[in-house]
Amino acid sequence: MGPYTSDLGSRGWIYNVATALYAAASASGSLFFALNFGTEGGTPAQSWAFRACVIQGSQQLFVAGLWYWGSTLTASSDAGLSSSALLTSSPKITGVTTPIAVLLWAIALVIFLGLPDYYRQQPGKIPAFYKALFRRKIVIWFFIAVVLQNYWLSAPYGRNWRYLWSSQHAPTWSILILILVFFVGVWAIALLILGQLSKQHSWIIPIFSIGLGAPRWSQVLWGISGIATFVPWGSSAVGAFLGRALWCWLSVLDSIQSVGFGIILLQTLTRFHVAFTLLFAQVIGSLATIAARASAPDAKGPGDVFPNFGLGSEGVGSWSFWICLFCQIAVPVGFLVVFRKSQLFKP
Repeated sequence: MGPYTSDLGSRGWIYNVATALYAAASASGSLFFALNFGTEGGTPAQSWAFRACVIQGSQQLFVAGLWYWGSTLTASSDAGLSSSALLTSSPKITGVTTPIAVLLWAIALVIFLGLPDYYRQQPGKIPAFYKALFRRKIVIWFFIAVVLQNYWLSAPYGRNWRYLWSSQHAPTWSILILILVFFVGVWAIALLILGQLSKQHSWIIPIFSIGLGAPRWSQVLWGISGIATFVPWGSSAVGAFLGRALWCWLSVLDSIQSVGFGIILLQTLTRFHVAFTLLFAQVIGSLATIAARASAPDAKGPGDVFPNFGLGSEGVGSWSFWICLFCQIAVPVGFLVVFRKSQLFKP
């Protein structure tokens, strides 16, 4: 709505309100995940797997679309267009964003009115809630994992996503096909296989996600270090296409691991404990991100944390590279240690 006013003060307040709504909506993601699952009232693990995969998969598609939008605006700005000439400064943007906003509000209204009575009842009081929660090793390790991942991997997050849309050789439609193949096709196949296996083994997704190691670290290394800038297989377009195909594959593995870690919480904690754990982890993660922007070795670029091994093996001698790798490998190893000793809910 900003383009409809010429007063800079009014436009600034419109942008401030929009930013506040965006921040509140972004912060509600943990609640959306936690409260999508009932407490341990006999819910099949297959239902948990299906819901978690749908949430994570749809989020991947939405984030990819947002980064395409951002990369398009950046390219227009780099081409010399003034800010007033961009689509975001034109009333035409309202014709794009308003229908999307109305659709999302309509979905929210339908969900709110269609919730069963189970979600409308007042929760009971849990004695010694915080004391009991912080005695759970799975919760403490989840907080540690959030700090380790956010400190080392949050600073290059934007640069990592920009790699997907930054190719001058692979056309945009080919990247779109890649996204649909991996984030819809491959993700649906993974959803089907893991959902079927969860019928007999409720622990299959957590153990499989632990066995993936550090796919997010691998994806960031591939996307920002410069290794993927030139893939010498076929033409430049083919190399760019294959490089982004590997990036999408690692993104799918990272999403599966995120789902697995979420199901670890669902299988070891009640719904109330999961909601608080995710909210508190969000606060800790924000503090770790702030600290990373101020002090992490990769705060302003890949640096020695993500060296370009395509230029040589000098990066192997960097202490920051090994510390980052050790921290990311420690995350699934720690989950394996605490998960195997936890008492699981028997759906």
